[in-house]
Amino acid sequence: MLAELFRYLTLRCPPWARLLGLAHEHVAIRQRHRRVPEAWAPHLEASRAAILAAAGRCPQHRRVVVIGAGDCRDVPVSELVAQFDAVVLTDVVLGPELRQLARRSGGKIRAEVWDATGVLAALAQGHDDLTAAQVEALFARGDPGLPPGGEADLIVSANCISQLGVVPVDRLEPEGADDGFQSRCGAAAARRHLQWLAARAGVRVLVGDRARLDIDAQGRELKREPVPGMERLRAPDRTWRWMLAPIPEWDRGYHRVHEVGAWIDGR
Repeated sequence: MLAELFRYLTLRCPPWARLLGLAHEHVAIRQRHRRVPEAWAPHLEASRAAILAAAGRCPQHRRVVVIGAGDCRDVPVSELVAQFDAVVLTDVVLGPELRQLARRSGGKIRAEVWDATGVLAALAQGHDDLTAAQVEALFARGDPGLPPGGEADLIVSANCISQLGVVPVDRLEPEGADDGFQSRCGAAAARRHLQWLAARAGVRVLVGDRARLDIDAQGRELKREPVPGMERLRAPDRTWRWMLAPIPEWDRGYHRVHEVGAWIDGR
């Protein structure tokens, strides 16, 4: 608990990121990886490989922007630094390792706090007054603008699309919220993120969850939930499964597994 508290206190993020639970989520993700690193390893490697495949399609290698950089376990930072003039790593919460990486890069890596939805500050400011319908509308109309540094030769959306509208509303109880509120916010944020990605000038690679599965110890699929907002995407260029929480991490009766896809577009 002390290590988690220290981690929480050393994060760089806006006050709204703490209010909406995003700093806590950052710590929780890091702690889960520390508990089950072997289960996560194939997913992290597949994510890095997809990003490098996208980098190989870029006719120019001036700048790459990574959205949802986290602790960069799923991002091939060293390879991107070798290929691009500038590497911009963005997230709503920046850990000390990421900031240190940027400081030691001689200016080649930038670590920037950036909200890919464009609405989280407004959501936090109005969290006591907004209705459920207004929150959903915020995500549907969100506009983050250009990423830090402007347009890039490669834009990477790294394993964050399924969480953009879900985690920030987990602590909210707006008027009119029902059992489907969080799912609708997630769908609205995901669709808006896809629109934003499609408008970018460079090569884009989206790495993200397609479905959440519960699988028992014998390998039988007990439950499958498609990720809201991803239903209109074409078939992914690559797919794999992420053993997010092997038994008994999530539940004693089943593994929690995410079905992941990678979509590469542009140039």
